[in-house]
Amino acid sequence: MKKFFSCSIVVLVLVLVSSFAYADGYPELRGTWVGLVNMISKDGAVKESKAALIIKKQEGNLFTGEKAWFAANKENLVTEGFSGIIGVDGVSLYFTEHEDGYTFGTLNGKEHMSLYYLENGRKAKAIYYQMERIRFARAFVDIDKDGSKTIIRSEVVKVYPLNAERIMREADLNKDGKLSKKEWEEWKKDK
Repeated sequence: MKKFFSCSIVVLVLVLVSSFAYADGYPELRGTWVGLVNMISKDGAVKESKAALIIKKQEGNLFTGEKAWFAANKENLVTEGFSGIIGVDGVSLYFTEHEDGYTFGTLNGKEHMSLYYLENGRKAKAIYYQMERIRFARAFVDIDKDGSKTIIRSEVVKVYPLNAERIMREADLNKDGKLSKKEWEEWKKDK
């Protein structure tokens, strides 16, 4: 009976410790997210474009970064900083833009998020973002040494890049600190 009681206490402690560890754990958001953007402005004009979120820093449920997009009437890449919070449920997202507006959203798994941006006033608009984390796959295959081409080991690793700033600097061909659509398209051709 004593042995059973001791084992029960150990199991109970392990369960409690693991539940506390889960309660403090938040999903990892750092990296680059890209996706489609649907916007409606106060005059009823509807536009579709693409945008990127670069989440640079995360500590627990707090994160910060910037969003980037090519505005329809501008030739250069536009960026704006944001700060955010992951809700206690681990899937709700709350952003404040550093210049104007608020974004609310939901994390739909490790690689997808849906975001809803609201801005009032003279530039009033509502925007829906469907974002997916950029990932690269690296893979390797080992073939046995006798040449029979029997695969003895293979692995695919997903890599989530944090190098968006470096890529933007490389793509800025004239090094003026502004990334134009033309520069971006030229840089993509070389990759």
